[in-house]
Order: sequence, then structure tokens, then C-alpha cells
Amino acid sequence: MQQGFYGISFGALAVTSGFSFAQAQVLSLGLFSGASQFAVVGIMGAGGGALAAIATSSLLGIRNGLYALSLARVLKLSGIKKVFASHITIDESTGVSISQEGRG
Repeated sequence: MQQGFYGISFGALAVTSGFSFAQAQVLSLGLFSGASQFAVVGIMGAGGGALAAIATSSLLGIRNGLYALSLARVLKLSGIKKVFASHITIDESTGVSISQEGRG
């Protein structure tokens, strides 16, 4: 349910920032990280350029990559599973995984 509210708030912000409904949908499909989505909309809505929005979004994506590296020892995945797991790693899944590490 929270994801629905998150999506609605993103869509509302995107549309009020000048994005069309279709552009908001494409942006949401193309960027997995919610923080990156809100950053792009915020920067572009405030009149910033595409380069600034891409750079900010990329830096936020690097953060998720670092989360994936820290989870490698917890999840003990290898091969293609590791690639897919690293792609969907976000701060919430990292927090839950690390908090469960000692529980076996």
C-alpha cells in the first residue's frame, strides 16, 4: 500500500513540475531508485538541465551499488543471481537484510 502512495506522490510531483503523464510513467519505469526519480523531477522542475539531473541520479545510483557490495557477504549469491540482486538493491532492502544477518 505504501508503494501506491509513493507512486501517487511521485506522479503528482512530476505532473506539477511540468512532466506529462506519459513522461512520468517512462521515468518511473526507467529508474528503479525512488530517490533518483524524485531528484530528476525536482531538478528539471526547478529549471535545471538534463545533465545536472542525470549526474545527480547517477550519484544516487552509485549509492545503491555500494549497498549491493555490502550485501554480497550477507546474501552469498554468485553468477547471474548476483547481477540481478545487485540491480534491485535499495536502502530499504539493505537495512532489512543487514538487520537479519545474525538471526540465521
